[in-house]
Amino acid sequence: MPFIALIKKEIYRFSSIWVQTILGPLATALLYQLIFGHQLSSVSTGIAHINYATYLIPGLVIMQVLLNSFGNSSSSLIQSKYTGNIIFILMAPISNWSMYAAYLISSIIRGVAVGTAVYLGIVWFGSFELQHFWAVLYFAFMGAAITGGLGMIAGILCEKFDQLAGFQSFVMVPLIYLSGIFFNIQHFDPLWKSIAMLDPFLYIVDGFRYGFIGAANFNIIYGSLFVLVFAAVVNGIGFGLLKRGVKFKH
Repeated sequence: MPFIALIKKEIYRFSSIWVQTILGPLATALLYQLIFGHQLSSVSTGIAHINYATYLIPGLVIMQVLLNSFGNSSSSLIQSKYTGNIIFILMAPISNWSMYAAYLISSIIRGVAVGTAVYLGIVWFGSFELQHFWAVLYFAFMGAAITGGLGMIAGILCEKFDQLAGFQSFVMVPLIYLSGIFFNIQHFDPLWKSIAMLDPFLYIVDGFRYGFIGAANFNIIYGSLFVLVFAAVVNGIGFGLLKRGVKFKH
């Protein structure tokens, strides 16, 4: 079945270089935790009984989920276009929907796999118990679906690696880093807080952290619905571009 075969291909692609795709993000998260968690240990999180090292753990985990989901779909498409082997996928008896879903599912799998590895590597720096496991799963999967969809859009529209790097550096990284991974948005001035609330990743990070510590800055139901709608919009756009064959079919 082409759909399953494409998923297996994508999983093999990133798992075969696990030192880069899994150990690399884990090492980065460990450095963040060792440096920021230790040096800023006296910083108030604004949440009773939650120190900064514990507060930082969910943020680092979801950051790697988002970055790696984006990196999987975007790098796979741009590499296939650059080497020319995208033609073999286009010639296969697979529908546009199945092709898009295969790339998206493999991106979610990579994001969640890396997030799990990072969690197991840095959970020892904090002291908490999972409060709402459903929130952890929901926001991890929906966050990966959003960034996986954005990766599809970037991979379809970009023709060169430097264009993809620019998209990641000037769009993805600022949105992710300003989403409350390293800080509590409630400490912002009203103006900057209002601006930050326009960042869709803010609700992903807030909901994911809620699953760990049981405290959220925003209504968790509103955040859940917002993330769901945003995921549908992003992937609707991505599927539309794939179906039209923008930048690679024509």
